[in-house]
Amino acid sequence: MRDRILTAAVIGATALLGLAAPTGAQAAEAAAPRGDLNGDGYPDLAVGVPSGQVDGKASAGYVHVLWGGPDGPGRHGSVRISQASPGVPGTPEAGDLFGSAVAVADVDGDGTADLVVGASSESLTGDAYAEHGTVTVLPGGAAGFPVGWTVARGPDEYARIGSVLAVGDVDGDGAVDLALGRRLEESGTAVLRRGPLTVDSPDTLGGPITQAMFGTVTALAVGDFDADGDDDLAMSVKALESRSVQVLRWQGGVPERVWSTPASAAALAVGDFDADGADDLALGYCYPNYEADVPDCADTSTGRAEVFTGGLVKVAYGSAGGGFGARTQEIQQDTPGVPGTAEADDRLGTALAVGDADGDGHADLAIGDANEAVGTGKDAGMVTVVHGGPTGLLAADGTARAVGFTQNGAGVPGTAEAGDLFGSSVHLEDHDGDGDGRADLTTGAPGENSATGGVWLLPGSAQGPTATGSRAMSPGSLGLPASPTPRYGQVLGRS
Repeated sequence: MRDRILTAAVIGATALLGLAAPTGAQAAEAAAPRGDLNGDGYPDLAVGVPSGQVDGKASAGYVHVLWGGPDGPGRHGSVRISQASPGVPGTPEAGDLFGSAVAVADVDGDGTADLVVGASSESLTGDAYAEHGTVTVLPGGAAGFPVGWTVARGPDEYARIGSVLAVGDVDGDGAVDLALGRRLEESGTAVLRRGPLTVDSPDTLGGPITQAMFGTVTALAVGDFDADGDDDLAMSVKALESRSVQVLRWQGGVPERVWSTPASAAALAVGDFDADGADDLALGYCYPNYEADVPDCADTSTGRAEVFTGGLVKVAYGSAGGGFGARTQEIQQDTPGVPGTAEADDRLGTALAVGDADGDGHADLAIGDANEAVGTGKDAGMVTVVHGGPTGLLAADGTARAVGFTQNGAGVPGTAEAGDLFGSSVHLEDHDGDGDGRADLTTGAPGENSATGGVWLLPGSAQGPTATGSRAMSPGSLGLPASPTPRYGQVLGRS
């Protein structure tokens, strides 16, 4: 399960939108590429819409899958799935937030990607205000998504299971596991729902992996940080008096901490930025733990530890020889080569995605900053793509090779306006399947047009994502039913 951040569904495409799903004849017999949900050879795009209305129920939520194809997603049909769809467990209720987190991964080992969908505020009792939360698996395939099953349920009314999740075989038993954030009455923790994630497997949650008193788990990610072939788990924890990002390796069925730093992250992303065979970990909007003797991700230029103006992305590098995190790099808007200017209201790295955007064999990092001001437009938003290379995301002299995109950029559709929140979510994947290995950039702007929202697609090129040929997709242009403030683009599925 390499290069995955899965922070991050569906009947045949004749349902709801009346659009034809690819037929079985179109499906590839061989293993489909990463992110391909129907086996036709093209990675697809899954958009979680937890704020969407379903059957008149506000924020019941749904997932919208846009099939990939030669022209990228949005031009080859799509399908909307909710708990009102046949074969999907549950019933749409106001505030369920189905689609609050979406992962795209092959959980059943059949070579085709599947959807893992969180409904973080679903109540499992008669109490409409309870937030037990559930996670549903919707297996992909050439026939669409005819069935689904629940693989995790919140054990109490404040668990919010499904708000933060990651997928991978972290315990090394050959079955894909589900790592979840779980809230307790006065604390938060991460738990493991061990695989297999099949319809007949018990949906039992393991005990706490870590504990955050008066806090929560803000992000989870899976990667092979020592290149031993086994998945490891990274987690960010934010509590009232402590913050940390930890990397855990399972030994003999028990998690063992191999790295920790006194700072939290709003997002985590995994990729091999220096192409040395071991995964690296990016910490988005890295925030120092001021209670630590030496807080990480802190600006000490004034003689005291402070958060970096505008935000910071920290990268800890893996190694096939062990010693994860022995080498690190820090990226901010004042880093040479990074576009923009660090400002107090910026939140650099609140969204992250990894992919090879220029086809050079090095993973690149897309960094979302939805709170970036563009001109006078506060919270208009910006996305920056930093390219990987032999020394990682920064050259030996500390400079970055990067490009930034806003809605005011040449060739990018639309106009940057206050509150658009362009860059709230980011995704890198080669949706047009043209074989060039260059990932396309997708980003969401859930505040666009009074919280109607939309997603923008910027094609990959030899130089990385380009505004040339870029396009915007909105709920209206995609034929979705009208819904009050759906905030389309708030969640993009991660593969």
